[in-house]
Amino acid sequence: NLPTGPYRLEAMLQGFRTYSQTGIVLQVAATPSINVVLGIGNLEETVSVEAAAPLVDVRSAGISDVVDNERILELPLQGRQVTDLIVLAGAAVNTGPVTNTRGRSDSVAISVAGGLRTGVSFTLDGALHNDVYDNGNLAFPFPDALQEFQVATGGLSAESGMHSGASVNAVTKSGTNRFSGSAFEFARHHRFNATSPFAAVGPDGTRANDGLVRNQFGGTFGGPIIRDKLFFFGGYQGTTLRFKP
Repeated sequence: NLPTGPYRLEAMLQGFRTYSQTGIVLQVAATPSINVVLGIGNLEETVSVEAAAPLVDVRSAGISDVVDNERILELPLQGRQVTDLIVLAGAAVNTGPVTNTRGRSDSVAISVAGGLRTGVSFTLDGALHNDVYDNGNLAFPFPDALQEFQVATGGLSAESGMHSGASVNAVTKSGTNRFSGSAFEFARHHRFNATSPFAAVGPDGTRANDGLVRNQFGGTFGGPIIRDKLFFFGGYQGTTLRFKP
C-alpha cells in the first residue's frame, strides 16, 4: 500500500547505532527485502548507506518488466495510448485492432508469450480493469496522468490466476506536498504532410491533400489538501479531428 517512488529508510534502537539507507526506489507491484543491521554503539552514531544497488525482489518468482514514467512520456505513441508500450516488456506482440459490436477504440489485443490475446489481466491502481464484454482492457489514463506500469509475463501470482497470458499492473500519479502541473498540445496538420502520389489531381494541376487537422491538448494539476495526509490530482486530455479541403 505504499506509493511508488524514492524512499529513505531509517532504523534506530536504544543502545545501537542508527541505520539509514537512501536510494530505495519502489516500483509498481514490487516487494523488495531490505536487511537492516544495527551495530552496538551510542545513540549519536549513524551507519549511512547511500546510492544503494538496485533492489532485488526475492519474494516473487515471476518474470516482469516495469515501464517507468520517463519512457511513457518520452517514447512516441500513435494516438497517445499507453497500452501500445506493453510490447516493450518483451515476448509481446500486438495482434491487431479490436473490433466488436460496440466499436471500442481504446482496447488493445496483445498476445504475451504466445498466450491468447484475451488472456491478459489488466489492473489499474489495484482494481481489475478488464472489460467483462470481451475480456480486453478498459480505457487507461493518458500518458501524463500515468505513473508507471508493470508487465508480468511468467510465474504470475495467485491474484492474477484468472488470466493465463500475462498481467499488466498500472498506477496513476498522485498529488504531493507541492502544487505542480503540466500542459501539452500535439498537432498534426495537412500542410506538413506529404501528398499521396495517388491523390486526385485538381483543376490547377496539383494533387489534393488529405485535409487532416488533428489536435490533442490538455494538462494535469495536483497538490496538497492537508499536508502529509490528503492530496488531490486531476488531468484532462481532449482530441479534435477535422478535415479541411
